[in-house]
Order: sequence, then structure tokens, then C-alpha cells
Amino acid sequence: MLKTFTLTAMLLMAGADGPTIAKQEVQREIVVTARSLKDTEADLKACLARKCPPDQDIKATLAHAENQFVEGDYRNARSTLANALGRNRKHKGEYPVEVSDLLRANGNVAAHLGEFNVYRISVLDMRDTLKGALKPNDYRVFGAEIEVADSRMKLGYIKEASDKYLEIERLALTAGLPQVAAIARLRDLSLRVQRAEVEKTTFRKKDALDEIDMFLNAPTDGNDKFKIVAEVLRSRLDRTDGNSETANKLIARYAAMGGTDQPVLLYSTPIKMNEAQAVRAMAGGSDLNRIGTQVVENRWVDIGFWIGVDGKVDEPEILRNKGDTDWADVVLKAIKTRIYAPLKAEGDGSTLGVYAIERYSLTAQYENDVTGTRVRQRSPVAKIERMDLTG
Repeated sequence: MLKTFTLTAMLLMAGADGPTIAKQEVQREIVVTARSLKDTEADLKACLARKCPPDQDIKATLAHAENQFVEGDYRNARSTLANALGRNRKHKGEYPVEVSDLLRANGNVAAHLGEFNVYRISVLDMRDTLKGALKPNDYRVFGAEIEVADSRMKLGYIKEASDKYLEIERLALTAGLPQVAAIARLRDLSLRVQRAEVEKTTFRKKDALDEIDMFLNAPTDGNDKFKIVAEVLRSRLDRTDGNSETANKLIARYAAMGGTDQPVLLYSTPIKMNEAQAVRAMAGGSDLNRIGTQVVENRWVDIGFWIGVDGKVDEPEILRNKGDTDWADVVLKAIKTRIYAPLKAEGDGSTLGVYAIERYSLTAQYENDVTGTRVRQRSPVAKIERMDLTG
């Protein structure tokens, strides 16, 4: 959860989710096996007491910080990670992958706290750590560059993110990594689709569709298997305009193939919130326009839902929460609109399904000089951060 984002995960983020498969029994019983917060804390203390090697220190730190995060203790999770970085950053030459995992986790938790500057710097440090220790054409270096582009998109620098995705595609092709190139291109296509969904203009829709068609009609060697992701993106855009034919054809194709092992998200409406707040903040004038009116500290929910064999979402519900949950209505509404590809059924016809759990945090970016003072304040525009807790 906090530790790694593989290239496969990045690809799935372009248009599909891949939570761990779990059997859906008649009683829909969910069995959770995990180490307790007390156990992971004891493990970390014991590791430090015996002066364990950096890789063991980082492994124990990540396990404990993840537990703290799941329990909603974001600030102590950040402290756990920051302390580990203080101990282990100097070992980045010997343990670049492990230190990069630590930096990635630090950035992810920081984002849920609204510390987006820490998030930005952590992603860049993660990339630089891998880039400084691995060969230039190592796929992990390219993966880190994709994460940097992702961070630019998250922070609102859309044009910069798009340019970087396309640059990564070009460099990956030159380095002989066509699959990495495809992933970077698909991230750019996903960005264009998201922008078309939000802006709802003819220009943005045409731009996204033209780029998707170009990818589908002129694939590079070894990239044929990625075409399905582009088709998923196009079906999302079509369905947003009320055209469900593309999505229906994809569903039929998956069904004819016997279904998928992992859920593939074909469609979902974006989470919509804060439009009124954003307009008020951009209006300027009185400082009151720029003061946040929503409590975002210690506000999170864990939402669980079943993905049925037919790809439909059933029973999304808040399993745990901290603080009020009125803000989470927009999240539940978006989850209910999701359509996944049909899942594989067992040979005996028994029912299979996926139970997914996702953490959503209400937060707002810390900004300086929001109201003319030097005191750091929250942005008036709240954000919702997501992390998959499945498996």
C-alpha cells in the first residue's frame, strides 16, 4: 500500500484498477490477516535496538508506518517515515530501491495530510535516488520518471505533466523499452480523457479521441497488449457522453474470453466537489474569500464494496471513519457508477467476486500568505486523496 507502485500498477491507473482477488462466499465473509500496530512497533524498536542493517530498518519502518496510516494516525506515520529517512538517506547508494520506497511512502502520506510540497520533494528525491544509483536505461528509473509526471498532474501542472509523459515515451523507445514507452503514452491519454471529462468541451474531447486513435492505429512493436487500455479510455469518454456502445462491446469481449482475473475498470464518473469553493477562492477581493470553511483535519473514510462477476459494484459502504462523513457522499456516488469488466467464474459455477477497500482522506493544501499573513493556512479548496487498502 504505502511501499511500492510497480509499472503494472501505473498502467492500471491509466484506466483500470487491480485489487486483489478474494472469494465471495455465500455469507460474504471477509477474513483479514495483518500484524497489529503493537507488533509492528515492537518489531521496529527491536530492529533499531540491535542496530539492524538499513534494508531491515526500512522494511520494519514501512510495515509500522503503514499500520499507523491505516489506523488514521497520519502524523505519527509521517514522523516514523521522516525519522527513518534521517537514519537511512545516507545509504541510498548501497540501498537505492529501499530508500526510494521510503521516500515514496513519505510522499504518499504527506499528500493525505495536505503537505503537497513535501509530496513534491519526496517524489523528486525518490527519482533522483534511483537515477543516481541505477543504469540510465533501467526500467525502475523510467518508472520513477513516470511518477514524477504523475505528481505534476496531481499538483495541477497539466501541460507540464503531458509534456513529460511524451518525453518519457520518446526516451524509453530510444532505450529499447517499448512497454515502458506505452505506459507513459497511456498515462498521457488518461490525462487527456480526464481533462475532457472535467472541461466538457468539443476541443478536449476531440483531442483525447484523436490521440487514442493514433495510439490504436500505430502501435509500436510489443505494445499490442496495451491497446485494450486505450480502448477502455475511449469507452469511458464515450459513456460520459451517453454512448454506452463502446463499453458494451468491451464487456462482451471480456465475457467471450471467459472474464478477467483482476478487475478492469471500464467506466467511472469522476469525484465532483468544491466547485463553489474554488470559484469563491479565485474571485479574490476580501481575504474571507480565501479562508477554508471546511474542516479537513482527521477526516477519512474506509469504503468497502463488492465487484460482482458481471462487473457491477454492489453494496459500497463506509466501514470505518474519522470525523463526519458528509463529504464522502460524492465518493460513494462515484463508486456506484463504476463498471468493471466481467470476472472469471470457477469451473463449477461457484460465485466469485472481489471485495475492495479504499481509503479516502479529505484534505487541503497548506499554503503561505493565504490571507496576507505569514501564518501557514489551508487552501480554501479541499481535495480528496485515495489509497487502495485491498490485500
